[in-house]
Amino acid sequence: MSELVISLPALRALNELLAADVERGAVLFLRADSVGERYLVREVLPAKEGDYLNASSCEITFAPEFLTRVTRRAREMGFSLAMLHTHPAGFARFSTTDDETELGLADFMHERNPAGETFSVVLCDGHLIARKFGVRDRVSVRVVGEDVMLPLPALEAVADDRYDRQVRAFGEDGQSILSQLTVAIVGLGGTGSVAAQQLAHLGVGTFVLVDSDTVEDTNLNRVVGASEGAVGMSKVAVASNMIRGINPKAGIHSHTGSVISHAALGLLRSTDCVFICTDSHVSRAFLSEFAYQYLIPAFDVGVSITANNGLVEAMTGRTQMLAPGLPCLICSGALNSQRIREELMTDEQRAADPYFNHGGVKQPAVISLNSTMVSMAVTMFLGAFTKVPARGRWQSYDAIRGTVRLFSTKAQADCGVCGTEGISGEGEARELPFLSAEVQ
Repeated sequence: MSELVISLPALRALNELLAADVERGAVLFLRADSVGERYLVREVLPAKEGDYLNASSCEITFAPEFLTRVTRRAREMGFSLAMLHTHPAGFARFSTTDDETELGLADFMHERNPAGETFSVVLCDGHLIARKFGVRDRVSVRVVGEDVMLPLPALEAVADDRYDRQVRAFGEDGQSILSQLTVAIVGLGGTGSVAAQQLAHLGVGTFVLVDSDTVEDTNLNRVVGASEGAVGMSKVAVASNMIRGINPKAGIHSHTGSVISHAALGLLRSTDCVFICTDSHVSRAFLSEFAYQYLIPAFDVGVSITANNGLVEAMTGRTQMLAPGLPCLICSGALNSQRIREELMTDEQRAADPYFNHGGVKQPAVISLNSTMVSMAVTMFLGAFTKVPARGRWQSYDAIRGTVRLFSTKAQADCGVCGTEGISGEGEARELPFLSAEVQ
């Protein structure tokens, strides 16, 4: 089934711009994503007064010149289209007038943009309903931002006593949502393995696991699910076994290799969200842009311990949701350009570079700090996808002081990633950074 995906900021803007006692309209320019027949809203063009022939409380007619202009732009730019109008009278479905109007225009819309798809969308009481133009096949609508509204089918109660205490917390609908989600975890080490454990216990239905590493002796203090017998196994395999031990019904898809690859990208594009649990700045930069470009939210998790001569000087962590309307990792200062440069270098380039830090000093790692930050991220995830009233979307933790700080969650308007002229909804039209590099 086809699906329209729109950012929460774009939906809010439509509700504000088109508020009136008579029907108003807009055009949504869409980027088609071949994975899952998703159509990402890339641009929104509200119709102006001169773009209508008439508008009443129950009917709207777009001017032929307006339709010619927008279909030409769609054809030239490779967009699909969604023709949107409001129902201010509160009629939360397509009307017989809508049916007749679409039938009369269907051939024209197809002939004007034969390579693209055309949809019809109604905005009513702040919500969108959609179908294919002129044929009445319903289309799902997904809204992505600090809150995520999913096009889930009629929710069915999950009849499993293991979730009884969770259902008492966020209801049967919340548990049903979790059971239908596909969640990716990139990095199955100290934080990613904890995320896999917690999400499996919560009842997430399907997992996508991505990691290139195997378990070493030094991982056994913090990789959940790993025992001495797991040394030498891939971290993906260890996480898969743990998830199946917790929830045998969970679906698992895995990629043992770099996330910066077309194989991993294909898996990620079929997910509902991504947990970023890697300490590679290149892969985090890649996934940060992915979240906005494909309108698939992500939760970034990071920890840091500073110790000298056996004395701990700092223990900190951070977690941040990445989605339209929220700042990306560049805006939040979470990426280090020097680290990205170093990670992209070959061994020969590192050896010849006098400024390279000789890579790879082993950093301190403690499971308690990892677990604290993952727990904050998972609660943030619950707040975004269910009715759990957790509003934090960017938090940092100072373990020594015992404090949690909540940061501003407003995207910078001029950012090339998350800003108003950024890459939101570009999908396949733009290649993600570093995609040709096999970075671990």
